[in-house]
Amino acid sequence: MAGRLDGKRALIAGGATGIGAATARRFAAEGASVALLDTNMEDAALIAAELTRAGKAIHLFEADMADLGAVATAVDNAAIALAGIDIVFANAAVGTVVVGGTVESIEPERWDLAFDINARGVYAVCRAALPHLRSAGGGSIIITSSSSALTGTSTRPTHAYAATKGALIALTRAMAVTYGPERIRVNAIAPGFVRTRLTNDIVADPELLAAAVASIPLGRYAEPEELAACALFLASDDASFVHGAVLVADGGQTIA
Repeated sequence: MAGRLDGKRALIAGGATGIGAATARRFAAEGASVALLDTNMEDAALIAAELTRAGKAIHLFEADMADLGAVATAVDNAAIALAGIDIVFANAAVGTVVVGGTVESIEPERWDLAFDINARGVYAVCRAALPHLRSAGGGSIIITSSSSALTGTSTRPTHAYAATKGALIALTRAMAVTYGPERIRVNAIAPGFVRTRLTNDIVADPELLAAAVASIPLGRYAEPEELAACALFLASDDASFVHGAVLVADGGQTIA
């Protein structure tokens, strides 16, 4: 049976763990050749070894997401390795464990770090990848935002993180208008509570976990594979007329 991404070439920024790693597995299973960009080469190598054993094509490139030159070089090298790029999943981020807090409590360097990785990093990846998507005759860009951009919380404030993820929704919409005529679709995913390394502090604390789950109408957190399915939809031809959209995957938490 043909995969939904047969013959496609996918670049995943932030693919070593969590949603990115799950998406790398899913894209590869659906027939795509995959290149991972990350600073975490140890975990990226584990994903690469796993997919290689399964007979999948995968390439690894190390880059600091806040370094425009390093990202541009890595993206260009990925395009050479893949013989082009059709799909970009801009997923790299620093999480609330590192950049949590209010505008009063977060240190300025942590605020800057949030924007350097979460916002500037997406800019760097998209800037470098767009010429390759254009050369391919179009493609799909998927940006990982967050439900934190849509709602606030009094129990676990994350002002810097929310601000960066809100910026990514605005960027998604602006890019969609600019690049749609070139057949480059741009969409965002806004995950809610997903069980990844970035939420280990919540999962490990029974009280925090109970409070977080209580606010989700579906009564549970998401697994990374569920967000990978969202990325697959937006990357595939099933979403051929989905453009400039924000796919909220939060178990109903935002509307509640």
